[in-house]
Amino acid sequence: MIPLEFVGTKMTPHIIFDKTASIFMLKGTSRPENPPEFYKPVFDWMKEYLTSPNEKTIVEVQFDYFNTSTSKILLDLFELFEKHSDLGVKLHVNWFYTDDDEEMMEAGDELLSLVNISYTVKEVDSAD
Repeated sequence: MIPLEFVGTKMTPHIIFDKTASIFMLKGTSRPENPPEFYKPVFDWMKEYLTSPNEKTIVEVQFDYFNTSTSKILLDLFELFEKHSDLGVKLHVNWFYTDDDEEMMEAGDELLSLVNISYTVKEVDSAD
């Protein structure tokens, strides 16, 4: 499966989904002009991946900022994960937030609590 990678910009996150390297990461800022269009390749890739996933999939999410439209996209993505977790796919989300960003901690916990998937909300040093 060909890896998916988008280099982050000031409007869009850095995204790497690589089955062979077991890297599944969204990081940075997400406020694209058209979130559904921007994230469509991510959903397409993940839907294909989930037909034959690795033994365990750990998705790492670390946003500095995301807009309301992105929160809906994230919930849709987490619901896709939930659907496949219910089918036996071993999937875990690590939601990272910097030690000085309580809002991002709460946003991650709130979004992930809406679905039935394994997740952890983890603090990282703001210097990282």
